[in-house]
Amino acid sequence: MWACCFPGFTAEQKRNLLFYTIGIMCYKLGLESALGSVKTMMTERFNSNPATSGNAFATIGLLEGLNQLCQSLGSIAVAPLIFRFKTSRVLATAITFFAAITLVFLIMEPATGGQIVSYITKNGKESPDPKTYGSWTPYILFPLFLSIGIAYGIIELIRRVIPRDIVGGDAAKLKKMDATVHIWYEVAGTSGAFFSAFMIQKLGHVYAMCVCPVLFIAAAAAWYQITSPERKISAKVANVKRSALGAMGHYVVVYFSSIVTGARIIFSSRKFFWLIPGYTIGLVFHRYLENGIAPNFSKIVLGDASYAQIMNGGSNFGELCGAFIVFIFNTQIHTPIPWVRWDALVLNLIWLIPGLAYQLLSTGTSPNTFAWMVAALFMFISMGWAAGDVSLAAYIQSSLEHEEDDEESTEEVSPLGAVMAFLYSSYIALYFCLNFGLGKYLDTFANKVKAIKNDKLLAYSTGIEPFYMIAGVMFSVGCVIILAGTFIPKGSFAINPTLKDIEEPASDAEKAAEKRHEEEYAHELEIVKVPTQN
Repeated sequence: MWACCFPGFTAEQKRNLLFYTIGIMCYKLGLESALGSVKTMMTERFNSNPATSGNAFATIGLLEGLNQLCQSLGSIAVAPLIFRFKTSRVLATAITFFAAITLVFLIMEPATGGQIVSYITKNGKESPDPKTYGSWTPYILFPLFLSIGIAYGIIELIRRVIPRDIVGGDAAKLKKMDATVHIWYEVAGTSGAFFSAFMIQKLGHVYAMCVCPVLFIAAAAAWYQITSPERKISAKVANVKRSALGAMGHYVVVYFSSIVTGARIIFSSRKFFWLIPGYTIGLVFHRYLENGIAPNFSKIVLGDASYAQIMNGGSNFGELCGAFIVFIFNTQIHTPIPWVRWDALVLNLIWLIPGLAYQLLSTGTSPNTFAWMVAALFMFISMGWAAGDVSLAAYIQSSLEHEEDDEESTEEVSPLGAVMAFLYSSYIALYFCLNFGLGKYLDTFANKVKAIKNDKLLAYSTGIEPFYMIAGVMFSVGCVIILAGTFIPKGSFAINPTLKDIEEPASDAEKAAEKRHEEEYAHELEIVKVPTQN
């Protein structure tokens, strides 16, 4: 059945796609439990600890920002790593490291007296009882969450690079593979998020991670089976021997080199430049929807950060629907531009959260019911994001096919890896500034809510107030920026432009270089032919 779904794919491509899909589903199931638990853990622990309660959300913003920087380090490390090792091996090693970190939490909590979660009532809302938490300091989350960031950065970037290793540079195959994998990825993500919410509410935010090590090791075993081609690299680079200290210094240079290479490619053409608002800024808003709006609203307004996983379950289901739509309209929609425009417009739906929250919550709607309503709203918003993300990934991979073919040089930076690293690193820098600044803004209102005693309506109105600015005005500004960016490529004013419409003609310099290359090649052929003519 699997083979029948992919006509035109070789037997090896189908086999690799099967193992990759199995691995990605195990990874996503574990990831939802791991990140859901850790982010609930950060929100609850920093808010309940007297030393950090006053600036809890700023501290969370700082920690998440540092985590994003570590993701940047991980993503930049991908470019040199996939030149030296098979992409699938790098991927399997990163997820194994992730599994080891989750084990640290599971060992640390019972060792310090942590118990199964119980609940207390405050202002008419049930919240986890901090007395059931282990006695370890929440500052331990800094080294652990930063280590997660490095592994996560490597995995997430390779997810966007490895499809070309599996099916080559064929745009139709890439789009079909990306859509197929995204569908199964979001099936796992949707079920994983809802399962994570259930586990956190029943066991607590640490013990809910018990499934993560098993799932991550299963993902590593599946990915290890993938056969991928060796990257072409010159003998000059391959034969260089460096000490450990020299290698560290070398990779610092490669780090900045990959950023410069990615920036050069992005800023060289309108067909790439629009990816900054289309991909990077779109990713910032999507991530803040799931990692900022969901947990912050859940804790400040609803009283329990675990409700964020219900909301994110709806978001993941929306991503599943979006990927499925791209799969259906694979040949009818020729570029990512229509999908990205859809993504921009649906960001305005987020106004409904602060707009309806007080009216519903103050008239008897339970926090759990409202969380499910937000999940349905997230579904529509993330549907647009997923459609754009799947198409953008295939667009970038196929657009860089020719540059990848010429990558055999003294350079250690893959053009595809460099472009994705630049876009991903740009997203991380923007997200860091946004999340930390909004965290300080949210602390002002969160501290007011904490000071309220036995007044549910006042607690609701105070907690909802900052989300008019964060979940309303800010997302509408994002809509304008992303939408404007879709009109940057040549020929993009069409409703459904084709790749030919947005492809830019070669410059005079490029034509001259190509002509010189052809002349040199012809001359080399003449030299080779001379002995045979004699």
